[in-house]
Amino acid sequence: MIFPIFSIFLLISLTSSTEIYIQGSMKCNLNSEFRAKIDLIEEDATYLSSDLIKSKFLGTKSSGVSHNFSIKGTFDGGDGVLDNEYEPVLIIHHNCMDNPDGFGNVYRRFKTVPIWTPSANFTGLSFKLDNRLDENLPQ
Repeated sequence: MIFPIFSIFLLISLTSSTEIYIQGSMKCNLNSEFRAKIDLIEEDATYLSSDLIKSKFLGTKSSGVSHNFSIKGTFDGGDGVLDNEYEPVLIIHHNCMDNPDGFGNVYRRFKTVPIWTPSANFTGLSFKLDNRLDENLPQ
């Protein structure tokens, strides 16, 4: 009896895919040449075993204005044995620091998404990045 239930769970996990869409804005008042790399990951038990789903780069020569961004990625293949939820995380690597050679990271977790959900949207986010160094990064 356990084998058929496990087989069904494994089949659902391996064939499921979920579109995750994240949209928001970033503001930097400190740097005239603002640069950011946005990573969308699926977080696992440890940060090192997490999967990079999508990366996006943003660059501009203006400061003090909001920079809109959006990123979409497909989470697929399930999330491991006995784990039926994706854990989407957004990491923003940025140069919005007093030191022009410095960089910071903003780490934002979102609510978990069941693997059988076709899509999930997280919109209306706003980040003020001035001197935010390694905020909320996992230990």
